Amino acid sequence: MRPLIALLLLIAARACTLSDSTPRSYENYSVYKVYVKTQSDQHIMDQLLEQYDNYNLWHRSVKEVDIMVSPGAQETFLSLMRKENIDVKVMIKNVQTLIVNERK
Repeated sequence: MRPLIALLLLIAARACTLSDSTPRSYENYSVYKVYVKTQSDQHIMDQLLEQYDNYNLWHRSVKEVDIMVSPGAQETFLSLMRKENIDVKVMIKNVQTLIVNERK
């Protein structure tokens, strides 16, 4: 029994050392304040937030949604907002800059 426990502990320790310990970069990720006026606007935001790789919810209220958008999705996001006549405002242009400044 002891060799099995030792083997499991060794495997667990090895898995911890092999894990990717480099912090994720949020270079060129932006945060937008989206002004939600209609049920349709809310539905669009809900659909975007289902795309976890590109969109991340920061804050939500009845009339506003703060959403982080990946660099690869920004053009599509802004185009959709224009097409649907949804007002947006850039809150944070580059999230990584904010993170770096917080660490200082």
